[in-house]
This record gives sequence, C-alpha cells and structure tokens, in this order.
Amino acid sequence: MRGLVTRLFLICLPFVSLPAMLAQETGQVCAQSFEDRDGDGLRDSDEKAIAHGVSAGLQNLAGVTIASRLLEDSPFAAEGILCFDDLPAGDYQISLRSAEFTMTSAAVFDASVSPGAAPALVEFGLQPLQKAAPSPGASRLKIDATLVEVVLRALAGGAVLVAILSVIGLLIFLAIFRRRKRALALPISAPLSGDDETDAPAANRLVTSDKDQ
Repeated sequence: MRGLVTRLFLICLPFVSLPAMLAQETGQVCAQSFEDRDGDGLRDSDEKAIAHGVSAGLQNLAGVTIASRLLEDSPFAAEGILCFDDLPAGDYQISLRSAEFTMTSAAVFDASVSPGAAPALVEFGLQPLQKAAPSPGASRLKIDATLVEVVLRALAGGAVLVAILSVIGLLIFLAIFRRRKRALALPISAPLSGDDETDAPAANRLVTSDKDQ
C-alpha cells in the first residue's frame, strides 16, 4: 500500500503541475524520509514513513542554500515527502537535518531537475536518537553522594541537639550551685539552752543564802 501511494504520487504530480512546468521550464525535487529500522540505508516494505521532526535544505552546486522546508508544512507529510517547486532546470543538492533522528543514509544527495519530467525523489533513512543510559559508575556515585549528604545532615542535627542539651545542663548546674552557695553563706545562730536559764536563778539563790548567814 505504501509503495502504491508513492508511485501514484510520482505519476500524478507531473500532470498536476505540467502546465506550469512547460510554461516556465521549471521542475521539482522531493525528499522522502523513512524509519530505517535495520539501519542499512535502504527502505524495506515494513519501514514506515517519518512525518515530523525533519527539515530539508536545497543547495545549488556551489553549496549555497537557496530554499528550505519543514516536513510538517508539506501537504504530503503523511508519506514523509516534502518538495521544492518551481526550480529551473539544472543540478542541485538536497540535504536533511533533524534534532529527533539520526541519519542511516547519506545526509546530502545530488538531484537533477528536468522540465516536464517526473520530479526527482530522494529517500533518506533515519532512526530515532537513542538517549544515552547512565553508566553504573555514575549511578553509584550519585547514590554515594546522596548517602554522604544524609549522613552529614544527621551529624549536623546531632551536634545541634548535643549543644542544646549541654547548655540546658550548664544552666541547671549553675542554678543548683548558686542555691548551695547561698545556703552556706547564711549565719548560724545557736538556740539558748534551757539548762542555762534554770541554773542562773539557782546560783543567785545560793549567793543570797550565803549573805544572809
């Protein structure tokens, strides 16, 4: 089905643009992009067209870019085809660029324009860019760095807690020390003995009795 659509496109396109080409002696150059799964640069029957993420440039033989197109803007984008129209007869170069795919075929092809002839169709094989997988060493390094960060945070938290407890302990010690110091500084007053109070009158009575005699 894919090949049939492409052949119909190539057959019908000259008839659609034939009056303009005959009058102006101009032609077309077309590029077709496909997903080259096996990477051999050749399109197999099970390899589908690429309809996005591709741009093409048209250069003259001096290498000067004279036109550029985006695949998404092409009316034939579903078939992976974009064309440069109204080109004077001569030789050109067509190149493909993509930020989403890598080339499996040459990135630049030569193409010739002959008024009244079928447009030149150049096929470009592409494959999706593969994202580089992180190496095991990089993964281990990332894990080790995370572990070190966790340990450092735990140590910092422990150091803060120890400092707080140390301050609290120091305050408690100072409070107890001050209380003891104040208690030791108070004067000690000895209470009067009851025997002294009873003995004094007895002594007085003894002295008085002696005088009387």
